[in-house]
Formats: sequence, C-alpha cells, structure tokens
Amino acid sequence: MTKKDFEDFLNKVEQEKSETPTIDWNKEKDEWLAYLEKLYTIFEECLSEYSKKGIVAIEYQDIEIIEENIGTYQARSMIIKLGNEQIKLKPIGTNLIGAKGRVDITGRVGSVMLILVDSRMKSASDHIKITVNIGNTPIKKEEPKAEQPIEWEWKFVSAPPTRKYQPVNEETIYSVIMEVSNG
Repeated sequence: MTKKDFEDFLNKVEQEKSETPTIDWNKEKDEWLAYLEKLYTIFEECLSEYSKKGIVAIEYQDIEIIEENIGTYQARSMIIKLGNEQIKLKPIGTNLIGAKGRVDITGRVGSVMLILVDSRMKSASDHIKITVNIGNTPIKKEEPKAEQPIEWEWKFVSAPPTRKYQPVNEETIYSVIMEVSNG
C-alpha cells in the first residue's frame, strides 16, 4: 500500500464522517423519558379506580441508567403495590436495536418485556426483511414504499419463539399484572 492509497482511504473516511447525520443524544434521552412518563400515566389511569379504593398503591423510585453515547442519567421506576405483591416497571434504556425503549415488568413469579416500537409492528419478525436474488436479479421485485413517519407505541412482547406484540391497554395491563404475580 502506498502513501497515496492511505491518504485516499483517510479522505474517504473523513467524507463518510461528514455525511453521517449526527445524533442529539440529549434529545433522544429526553424523548425516551417523556415516553416513559406517558407509559406510567397509562398504568396510573388504568389502576386509578383501585388506587382510590386503597387496594392498589403506586410509588416511584429514582434509578440510574447507564447507556453508551448517552452516559449516566436518572429515570423513574414505577412500583405497583397490591396486597403482599409488588410489581416493578424498571426502565432499561433507549439505545436499543429495533426499539426506541424498553421497560421490564417483574413480579414475584415472572417478568414481561415492554418495548417502544413503531405502531405498525405486530411482532419481532416485522423488523426483519429478507430478499432473495438469483444472480443480480431479485426473485420478487418490490415497489419502493414511501417513507412514513414513525408513530411510537408501547407494546407488550409475548414469550419466545413468537415474540408477538400486544398493545398496552386496560385488558393487557390487568393480564400482565396477574401473570407476573401468579394471579
């Protein structure tokens, strides 16, 4: 390799660097924390009837999250108390592959994953696209789809191998609370 080859390589790397969009990690973190608060509001509204009766209590605890590119920051963890049971909604982070955020829900007998994904996604397999080519020709030609803005939505993730996504609503919240607390 010559010095000229190396300089060409460095120029190419520098050009790619300038063409790569920069990510505002503080903005990403703030967006994630706002979506987390929206999730907690959904749970609070769903459980408000039982909170008013004193059957369910909701508390929050600050936790520290450490993520690559974002660093260390504080987030709130939700704790749902019912009888002798304690259900925790623990935020995991936002810097993930295939999702904008993740929260783990744990109880005495199990756990369930919640993720913040594109509202059009129905399962983990929706994140995968496979194209088969014979030579340089695709077997099935797909028409390019117009880019649509992503509408982020919290969804429960079912157990493997299916990894189907379920919306977060009153019915699924009650079901998950019962599942993780052996209800």
